[in-house]
Amino acid sequence: MSASASGSSAPPPPAVVVVGASLGGLRTATTLRSLGFEGRITLVGDEPHLPYDRPPLSKEVLTGEKEPADAFFRTPEFFEEQGIGLRLGSPAVGIDAGARTIRLGNGEELEYGAAVIATGARARTLPGAEGIPRVHVMRTLDDAAAIRSSLEDARRLVVVGAGFIGSEVAASARRRGVEVVVLEAADQPLAAAVGREVGKRCAELHGLYGAELRRGAGVAGVREMPGGGLAVELSDGGEVGCNAVVVGIGVIPNVEWLEGSGVETDLGAVVCDRYLRTSLPDVYAVGDLASWDNPRFGRRMRVEHWTNTVEQAVAAARNILNVSRGDDPSPYEGVPYFWSDQYGHRLQLVGLASEDVVFVDDPPGEPALLALYRNGDRLGGAFAIDRVGPLMKMRGLLMRGAGFDEALEFASAL
Repeated sequence: MSASASGSSAPPPPAVVVVGASLGGLRTATTLRSLGFEGRITLVGDEPHLPYDRPPLSKEVLTGEKEPADAFFRTPEFFEEQGIGLRLGSPAVGIDAGARTIRLGNGEELEYGAAVIATGARARTLPGAEGIPRVHVMRTLDDAAAIRSSLEDARRLVVVGAGFIGSEVAASARRRGVEVVVLEAADQPLAAAVGREVGKRCAELHGLYGAELRRGAGVAGVREMPGGGLAVELSDGGEVGCNAVVVGIGVIPNVEWLEGSGVETDLGAVVCDRYLRTSLPDVYAVGDLASWDNPRFGRRMRVEHWTNTVEQAVAAARNILNVSRGDDPSPYEGVPYFWSDQYGHRLQLVGLASEDVVFVDDPPGEPALLALYRNGDRLGGAFAIDRVGPLMKMRGLLMRGAGFDEALEFASAL
C-alpha cells in the first residue's frame, strides 16, 4: 500500500459517510461526534432496522427473555439529536474515489470527505438448503426472530456447526426445552479457535446440559418431509429428523460491492494498514471485514469479535480527525477479546490461541477453567470458563507484553 494512497493532506472533511449501520458503523459515527466533529455524518445500512446489538440475538432473544426490539442501540430521536443522518434499507453498491462519492442501491450518491467501510459479514448458508422453510442462519435481527418463531413449537432442533454461534443457539434451544442435536464436521469442535484441548472442554458443555453432539458429522443437505418435518442428510448416508435447522458454519465478509472501486481486498477481506486506512485516500475500514497490520503482534489480522469492532471504530474516528488536523494517525494495536454465554457459563478468550497451553485453574467436576497459551517465552493468550476476573487480569498482562513464566506465576496465585 503506497503512502500517497493512504495519506491525506485535505482540510477537515466536510462530510463523513459510514457504510454499515452496525456496531462498528454506529460507534464510528458517535465517536466522531463525541470528539467534536461538526460536519455532516451519514450512516448507511442495507437493513431497514436501526443499528442493533448482535450478541443478545442468539441468547436472550431466542430464549424469550428479550424482544427483538430490545436489541436496538438507540432510538430515532438520538440520531436526530446527534445530527447523524440515516440511509437505511438501501445498500451501498459502489465507491467513486475520483468524485469522492458512494452510490446507494436506490441511485442516491453521497459525497464524502472521509469514509468508513463497516459492512461486516453475512452468515454462510448450507448449499442447496436456501429457501427451505425452517432452515435458518443466525446473524441478523430477522434471523433471530425467525428462529425464535420456529422454536415455539419445535420438538427437535438440528444445529449444523459447533462453533460459538451454533453452541449459543443450541444452549438457548435447550433452555426452552427443545431437544437438540449438534452436528460438527470436524473431529474436534473449536480446535482452530481455541486449540484442541480447550475445544474439547468447551464441547463437553453440550452433553452436560442434554444436547447431543456428533463429531465428524458432515452434512450433505436438507430435505422436507411429509407432514412438515425436515431430514438433515449426512455425508455418510445417514440422516437426522427434526422440526428446524440452524446453520452456524461461519461468515463471509461483505466486500463484493467494493469491486472495481480501487479498495484492495485479499481473501475476502479489506486490506488496511496499521492505521485502518484502505488503499483509497481517506477511506478506512473497521470490523469483521478489516484485515490490518497489528504492530502488537507483528502480523496481519482479521478479528470477528465485538470488542475489536468497537475499538477499531474509535481508532478510525480518531485517525480521521487527527489526519484532518495535520496530526499523525495512531496505529491500532488491539488485543483480540471474545466472550460467549452458553448453558449459563461465560466463555472468554483473550489474545491468540495455540496448542501450547497450560491449564492453571481446572477444578475437578466443574466446567470452570483458566488456561494460558504460550507464544515462545511470552504470554500469547488466555481462555477461561467462569473465571471472568482472572481472565481480564491476563488481558492486562498481554497489553504490556508479559512473559509466560510471569503470567503463569501470577495466574497461579489468583
